[in-house]
Amino acid sequence: MARIRIGPRWQCREGRLPSSGKETSMKRHASCILILSLVGLSLQGCQDQPALTESRASGALAATPADPAGRQLVVFTAERVPAAFADRIARLGGTIEAALDSIGVAAVTGLSDVAVTELGAAADIRAVEPDPMTSPRDDGESTDGLADEAASEAAVPADATASPTAAQFYARQWNLRAVFAPDAWAAGHLGSRDVVVAILDTGIDYTNPDLAGLVDLDRSISFVPEDVTRHYPGRLPFSDLFWHGTAVASVVASNAILLAGVNRYVTLLAVKVADSTNNHTVGRLISGIVYAADQGADVINLSRGSERHKSQSPGFVAAFERAVNYAFRKGALVVSVPFNDGADLDHNGDIVRLPCEAANAICAAATGPTGAAGINGPWVDVDAIAPYSAFGRSAVSVAAPGGAGEVGQFRRMWTICTTTPTATTGAPACRAHQAIAQPAGTSFAAPHVAGLAALLVAQLGHGNPALIRARILQSADDLGEPGVDPYYGKGRINVARALGLIN
Repeated sequence: MARIRIGPRWQCREGRLPSSGKETSMKRHASCILILSLVGLSLQGCQDQPALTESRASGALAATPADPAGRQLVVFTAERVPAAFADRIARLGGTIEAALDSIGVAAVTGLSDVAVTELGAAADIRAVEPDPMTSPRDDGESTDGLADEAASEAAVPADATASPTAAQFYARQWNLRAVFAPDAWAAGHLGSRDVVVAILDTGIDYTNPDLAGLVDLDRSISFVPEDVTRHYPGRLPFSDLFWHGTAVASVVASNAILLAGVNRYVTLLAVKVADSTNNHTVGRLISGIVYAADQGADVINLSRGSERHKSQSPGFVAAFERAVNYAFRKGALVVSVPFNDGADLDHNGDIVRLPCEAANAICAAATGPTGAAGINGPWVDVDAIAPYSAFGRSAVSVAAPGGAGEVGQFRRMWTICTTTPTATTGAPACRAHQAIAQPAGTSFAAPHVAGLAALLVAQLGHGNPALIRARILQSADDLGEPGVDPYYGKGRINVARALGLIN
């Protein structure tokens, strides 16, 4: 197992699955519980914007810590971190926030321009590039809420052992029927607790009834330096104060009390890489990928990413490729998104979006209905490409439901809310302490694919992400232009066909 060094301290302990007590994955390794001090950059289907360093609303969380001066992503020539690197950084006046020995990448702060130049000139350094904290611009993904007719509905307890179709609001979930998930459930493909899906996001609300018992509380982790207990005493550091990670996780798997997920049984690993204002850094994302891989994750979902000019940021490209390849070698398939700006990724010049465009990842575009007769349908053309979804044969692998339209048109997704919202929570419904919300975005296409990958791991076994990836691509319904299509890639995923239930 690779060691991740973060800041001045780290500690390791054995991790176990909460339900079975088995040592997980690849499974007999120590799980590094990291004491972290990274702060954030980020993208979630959109382009990098300068980070907010103050609360965005009256009564919000305390200000996100200011971005440390001179934050840099350091990529070494070899895929290892030199033994004396800490001394070198200290001599230059900086601090190491993360050192990823397994892929030869580090995140450092406090370097002057002169120090950056000196560091970059060393023979063992491939690149030293800025890694600023950034914030996603509002692209519609967080402008969701509940329609009046849904806002007053109370959650009704359901039999947690029942079929996912027994979920209270399952009738609204056009998305699961669009990918033929009910056919898989009917054939007994409900998932397995032995399969680990890492959610690299804003955290997961592990107390939400739809997710309770699914999250591995021992090995989930936060890479975010914010004090959750100041707002919610007793809650663990990877609790979701924003909402996005909880919503994404609920698409992968759910106890099906309010809403169904692709899986009924799975082990979710919360890897909190974004804070309560939805900011993260590239260093934090890459650290999360490596951590999840070292914990034996079978699938790693990143409903976010970043973009750079390839020629200007070769280290950025190398760092993501190394991280995704490392996870792939360790047996994990990375699933990500092309973003929500409708960009043509085949004709965007020198720009690359990662991890979407990493060689061994799967990148999911979004689909959504063009019409709905009512809250429970019927829906028109559920396989239409969502107008916001970025596209391009060079990037998009497959498509999956992400929703479309405005709140109240009932063409969006339905997801659960975090029960630990703050004034910076992106979804208005969740901020208002409602139970479910109506988001839309490629962020929600990706977890459909991750959920299918989890079902396939349960069927085909661990440790072969190439097989899982190939099965997902080969079994997709070929929509749009024949063959690889710029909008659908290989097609819209088909859960039943991937599992061999239909031809």
